[in-house]
Amino acid sequence: MVLADDVFWLLPRSPRTPGWARAFFRAQARSWGVAPQIVEAAELALSELVTNAVRHAHAPRGREIGVRAVWDGACLRVEVADAGDWLDLEPRPHRPDGEDGRGLAVVAAVAGRWGQEPRAHGIGKTVWAEFPVRG
Repeated sequence: MVLADDVFWLLPRSPRTPGWARAFFRAQARSWGVAPQIVEAAELALSELVTNAVRHAHAPRGREIGVRAVWDGACLRVEVADAGDWLDLEPRPHRPDGEDGRGLAVVAAVAGRWGQEPRAHGIGKTVWAEFPVRG
């Protein structure tokens, strides 16, 4: 049985939060020795999920965003928890010339699988993406 390593960060809701989350995650994933191509895909998904939490969570002022990364040697998982309302998230259509609407489509394209669930502790939701190591 392989035990998983995990880390958790609480970050403020700010336009700078996606960049902070990427930097913390990148350093942690490299320290675990995760393959660069897996780190790159997971970092892209994480950035999109954190951006969605910052822009769309409609959480009360002062609520933080929880970011978690889990590595068990076979799969890298990233999670973003916010205090916004539970939604049944789906990638949505976007305009070719628009700047919005691509985040979950990007996550779905780069992750092995992704989903959402009620937040384990407190109000809100957790959106996650998994990146299995391929043989």
